[in-house]
Amino acid sequence: MKRIYYVIICLLMVSFCGHAMSKYVGGDISLLTKYEEKGAIYYNENGSRITDMLTYLKSTGLNAMRVRLFVDPSKADAEDQGEGVCQDLPYVLALSQRIKAAGFNLLLDIHYSDTWTDPGQHSTPASWTVASALGDSVYSYTKRVLNAMIAVGAKPDFIQVGNEVTYGMLWPTGHCHPSGANYGSGTFSNFASYLMQGIRACREVCPTSKIVVHTELSRVNNVTSFYQKLTEYTTDYDIIGLSYYPYWHGDLNVLDGLLTTLENTYPTKKIQIVETGYPHAYYPSGASVDLQSKWPATEAGQKAFATDLVAMLNAHSKVDGLYWWFPEANEYGINYTNHVTTDWYNCGWWDNQNGQVMDALFEMPAFLDPIEPSDSASMYIVGGEGSWSLTEPMGKMTNLGNGVYVDTLTISAPIYFVFADGGPEAWNNDWTAFNGTYRYGPTSTITITTDTQYTTAKRDNNYSYYFTGDGSDYLFTFNLDNLTFSLQRLEVQPTIIRGDVNDDHDVTIADVSALIDYLLTGDVTPFNEANADVNQKDGITIADVSALIDMLLDM
Repeated sequence: MKRIYYVIICLLMVSFCGHAMSKYVGGDISLLTKYEEKGAIYYNENGSRITDMLTYLKSTGLNAMRVRLFVDPSKADAEDQGEGVCQDLPYVLALSQRIKAAGFNLLLDIHYSDTWTDPGQHSTPASWTVASALGDSVYSYTKRVLNAMIAVGAKPDFIQVGNEVTYGMLWPTGHCHPSGANYGSGTFSNFASYLMQGIRACREVCPTSKIVVHTELSRVNNVTSFYQKLTEYTTDYDIIGLSYYPYWHGDLNVLDGLLTTLENTYPTKKIQIVETGYPHAYYPSGASVDLQSKWPATEAGQKAFATDLVAMLNAHSKVDGLYWWFPEANEYGINYTNHVTTDWYNCGWWDNQNGQVMDALFEMPAFLDPIEPSDSASMYIVGGEGSWSLTEPMGKMTNLGNGVYVDTLTISAPIYFVFADGGPEAWNNDWTAFNGTYRYGPTSTITITTDTQYTTAKRDNNYSYYFTGDGSDYLFTFNLDNLTFSLQRLEVQPTIIRGDVNDDHDVTIADVSALIDYLLTGDVTPFNEANADVNQKDGITIADVSALIDMLLDM
C-alpha cells in the first residue's frame, strides 16, 4: 500500500537537498588515432569487436578525455617518437573534434615543447630561438592553438598550461626547483612569467575554460612547496593537476595525505588527477625489470587499484577529475614490424595479448556523481521472498527528485533485495550483469534493521540486503546522489469511525453518554477524540451530541 502522506513529507525534505559538484572521469587517448590507423583490435566485455572507440567509451559512463599537444613533434628524437610523441596541432584538432562530437569534455594538455615534458626534461621548442621572447612565444602560441580549436568546434573545457611543471618549463631559462630556488641558469621567476603568459592567453581566448597547473608526485614536499611558491607570483588558475602512478609514487596513502593537505591549504582550488595508471601483464622488451618486481602487473591488481583509487578520491570533496593515462595502449592485431610504440609498457584498459577490455575500465565511472535515471530507466526494488525472484521486481520506486527514490512494501516474510536501474526487460536471469544498467547493494549479503542508514555501491554480483518483516508496511528510501539506503516501518494509521466515542468499534447510545460526560467533565476513559468530532466542525461541542443522536436515529 502506498503512503501518499509520507511521500509528501519526503518531497518537502528533499527540496532542501543540493546536488553534488560535477565531476569528470576518462583517460588520455592521445594515441587513439595512430592505433586506429595501424589497425589495432579492441574487444568489449562481450567479446565483440569495438568499431567506434569513442562511442564505446561513452557507453561505459566516461565523460571526459585528455589529449596532449607538442609544438613540433617531428623534432623529437627517435626514442621519444617511439613512445608516442606525434601529436602536432593538426592531429590534435582532428582528434579533439571527434571527442567533442562524441559528447565528452576535453582536457587539452599543452607541453610547450617538441617532445615529452616531465621532471627530467622540459626542452624549449627548437623554433623558439629568442630567449628574451619566450614569454611572448608562449602567449602567441597558446592563442593560436586555442583559436584554431574554437574554429573547428573543439574548444577545450580544461587547459593544462604546461605538463608536469614541478621543475619549471622551457629549460634552461625556466628551469627551477619546486622550492623556488634557481636551477643552473634558470629561475622560478622566468618560469612563472612563462606560465602566466600562457594563462593570460587562455583567459582571453577561452574565458569559460578551466586552467590546470599540473605537477607530479615524485616527492610530496615538491608539490606542496611548488604551489606555495607559485602564490608569490599568481593564483590565477582553477585546478591543481597531479600525476599519480603507484609504482613510482607510492601507495594510495601517499596520495591521500597530499590531497588532504592541498584541500586544507587551497580551499578555493579544485584538484584533478590528470594522469594515473597501473600496468598490466604485457611488457615490451624495453620495460624496466625493477618496475615489474616492485609492482606486480596483473589484471586483478589493476582492477583493485582502480577500485581503491576511486573510493579514496570520492572521499575528497575538492577532487573533481580523474584521467587514466594511455587507455588505448594496445598493440593487439598490429604486425610487430609496424608497431605504434616501440619502447613502452601497457598501463591501459585493454589486454595487449588478446585485445580484450579489462575490468579496471568499469570501475572508473563510480567516481562520477550519480546521475538520476530517466523515466525510461527508473529505479526498482528487486529480489524476492526467501530467495531471489529472477523475473519480476518487487516494486517500482517513486522518483522524488534530487536523487531520492521511495517505495512502500508490505513485508511479512524474509526477503532478499537490491535496487536496480532499468526495467525487468534489461535484466538477465542470473543477476551477474544488468546489460548496461546497474544494481546498487552492499558488499556482501547483510541483515539490515529499520531506522538505519546504509551505504550502497554499484554491484555486479549476488550480494544483497536481507530483512524479515512482521506484516507491516515498510518505506524504502534510496538516495542515488550519495548511494545511501534506509528502511522505516510505517505505523498503521488509526481508522476513524465517526461517533465511536468510547472506541469499542461500535456506535451505540453508550457513545452519546460518553460524549456528554466528556463535555461535562473533560475526563472520560476510554475516549477517541477523532471519532467524537462527529460533525467535523469547530472541535468537540454540544452540536456533536445532536449529530450523534441523529446518526443513531438514522441507523
